[in-house]
Amino acid sequence: MTDPKYAYPPQVPPRRPTNSMAIAALILGIASLFTCQLVGIGAIICGNRARNEIRGSGEEGDGMALAGLILGWVSLAILVLVSLFMIAYFVLFGAALLNAPASSY
Repeated sequence: MTDPKYAYPPQVPPRRPTNSMAIAALILGIASLFTCQLVGIGAIICGNRARNEIRGSGEEGDGMALAGLILGWVSLAILVLVSLFMIAYFVLFGAALLNAPASSY
C-alpha cells in the first residue's frame, strides 16, 4: 500500500481546443454593434462555418459561434431598420418641401 502523501495526483483530461472561427465570429459580432453594421455579415459567415466545424471536430466554442451569429443578425436588423427610417424621413421631408408654399422674397 502506498502512503497517501506520496500518491499520484488524479489525471485531468486535456481540454479540447476552442475553434478559432468561433472566436472570430464573436469578435466580429461585438464589433458590428459598435462600428459599421456590415461587419455583421462576417460574423454570420464565421458563425455558421464555426458551428459546422465544431459539429465535425468536437472542438469547444459552440456558444461563442452562436453568440457571434446572433449578434451579426441583430446588427443587420439594426442596419435595415435605420435604413428604412432614413428613407422614410427623406421621402416625407421631400414631400413636405414640394408642398410648401413658394417664398415671396
